[in-house]
Amino acid sequence: MPEHVPTVERAISGPFSTTASFEDEQLELLRERCRLLFVTGLAICGIAFVVNLLIPEYKLYLESPLLRFKWATSAAAHAASFLVALGLLYLFCRRSPKYLHAIAYATMAFNIVLLTSGHVAFQPDKDPGLGVSLLLFLAAAFIPWRPSYQWALAAMAAIWFLLLQGLLQATLSEFQLFWAQRGGAEAARANVIWGVTAIAMLGGASAMVSHTLYNLKKTAHRAKRLGKYLIHGEIGEGGMGQVYFAQHSLICRPTAVKVMRPSEDGRTALARFEREIRVSATLTHPNTITIYDVGWTPERSLYYAMEYLEGLDLQQLVEKYGPLSPERVVHILKQAAGSLEEAHSRNIIHRDIKPSNIFLTRRGGIYDFVKVLDFGLAKQIKSDTASAITKTGMLFGTPRYLAPETVYGTEKIDGRADLYCLGGVAYWMLTARPVFTSETSVEVVIDHVKTIPDRPSEVSELSIPAELEDIVMRCLEKKPSDRYQTARDLESALDAVPFSDSWNRSKAEDWWNLHGIIGDGARDYDCYFPGSDFEAGEEVPLGTAEPAA
Repeated sequence: MPEHVPTVERAISGPFSTTASFEDEQLELLRERCRLLFVTGLAICGIAFVVNLLIPEYKLYLESPLLRFKWATSAAAHAASFLVALGLLYLFCRRSPKYLHAIAYATMAFNIVLLTSGHVAFQPDKDPGLGVSLLLFLAAAFIPWRPSYQWALAAMAAIWFLLLQGLLQATLSEFQLFWAQRGGAEAARANVIWGVTAIAMLGGASAMVSHTLYNLKKTAHRAKRLGKYLIHGEIGEGGMGQVYFAQHSLICRPTAVKVMRPSEDGRTALARFEREIRVSATLTHPNTITIYDVGWTPERSLYYAMEYLEGLDLQQLVEKYGPLSPERVVHILKQAAGSLEEAHSRNIIHRDIKPSNIFLTRRGGIYDFVKVLDFGLAKQIKSDTASAITKTGMLFGTPRYLAPETVYGTEKIDGRADLYCLGGVAYWMLTARPVFTSETSVEVVIDHVKTIPDRPSEVSELSIPAELEDIVMRCLEKKPSDRYQTARDLESALDAVPFSDSWNRSKAEDWWNLHGIIGDGARDYDCYFPGSDFEAGEEVPLGTAEPAA
């Protein structure tokens, strides 16, 4: 095997998990930023303590023994909060970004409340702007979070400053005497207004800083390079990996990049992922997802690039818009059957046909164009390698869309299992409910083996042609021999369903335009040739652009 192609052992023995290049990298960066923030807070507490020791003539305005005790302990409380935050950071070091944000926010909020309380109690005529601004800008500079966090911290500081001023004015005689000697209620009111205004301005400034840094972080994430592809963001998950929206760095083609998800059984998962790529790459039917490229991440994670689809899958379509008209169901089924016909002719069965794996998009101005997705569980009937990866006795597929013969594990599984699942998809489109609705997966599996389903017309509010209903029920027969024997047979039966007004290209386009499903999301990013000085629209001589790293 060539040196540049990792073996299975090399791919799963690296120091990083298979998606370390994205989520783990971001999490580690955030963890390091939190650590730096808390250590910096501890250092500031130490400096403040030393400065107070060097200024023994420091005079408190309020000579209350209780307040003097609180003043002496406030520095220790600040330091303790940062130490606790560091402890939580190391104790639960593998938590999510939300957890780390929560620790940072709670720590900074506690210190802002403590600092504001000290200023109101010990220096009532001084606004806490310096200390609050230090804490706000530390958080904004170190933690890459949304500006709303900064606004929340500032709002809390302002509200607490206002409430504490009023509370001490109403309950503490020393506080009342202090302001009586300095102009009374009018002076106290002016002090509160200025303090709240100063905190609000500081909060706005820190939010702008946070906004700038947060956008820089998002830009850096969007500019993540994976081989020849520039990653712009995550768009979803497939059966075996996470999917990202990307663009080819040279030809700027919108692309979906699927990166293998980490698995405890790394060797088997890698073999399945490789098989998904090989199987999908051998299929050329226009209704099957197209594979463009394959590669390895720097962390030795396998990925592949495929055509980027705009639209929605049948699960989303029916959940959002309800059951489909029978003529539209036939239009979709014929395309899906065409994709399966090619796969079955190559002795490949999909084994996971379900609504979420049948995607509707627009191709070449044609709407309601079907793409069959996710061949991650596909199996070549005559392949010894596939049978080694998918052992007898293991149940593959989705319980709601599962052929009865796959449950036993003793019968030979062939393309008729996919036709059963496709019948379940047709049932879903016509009725907006799966064939069997039992609550547990075990009960659903038993239903597939033993229970005769209700006819779609008994469930749906739509008028369903008897010929189409018969086709669906035949696909859902328990015995493979009672179903259509090939996808082509199913297509022929669908062609014979009589409609007075069939679903056509014009109707599909009108429906998609009415609901505004496809936008210009794939064109939101500028198309450019990295490393070149060509302006947009200028003719680029072939071969002059530098190859992607």
